[in-house]
Amino acid sequence: AVRTSMAKVLEARQAKVADLKALAAQKVKRARASPRLYMKGTMQGYRRGLHGQRNGTAILRIDDVITGQDADFYTGKRVAYVYHGYKAKRCVRWNQAPARRSNTRALWGRITRVHGNSGAVRAKFAKNIPASAIGRRVRVYLYPSRV
Repeated sequence: AVRTSMAKVLEARQAKVADLKALAAQKVKRARASPRLYMKGTMQGYRRGLHGQRNGTAILRIDDVITGQDADFYTGKRVAYVYHGYKAKRCVRWNQAPARRSNTRALWGRITRVHGNSGAVRAKFAKNIPASAIGRRVRVYLYPSRV
């Protein structure tokens, strides 16, 4: 009796694994029809010394950038930290186009230079980026071009 119940459990588990694999193989339909025009990055923290941090300069890690030479390409590029506020703030054509109202906001900055030898970069934002952004996504746009 114990063997049959174990066999049933194993069979159910294998069926569940097969279902999950089939689900993972399906192509997810994205809402975005156009390609992504920015590189994904993460805010690592602030430029700092042993006894203090300089909130005016953020350190970013760009995905798939692992050397200082690769990171040098991004010097001068624009960076956006996109986040969501609680309320929809007033925007351009607030009354004429209510569909434009959104609680999505962005802080814009620029990559100033490479930080270290392993692909991190420094960025300055128009307003200092908050500490709640540490570990969160930033968008590194591929303009202005220096090519």
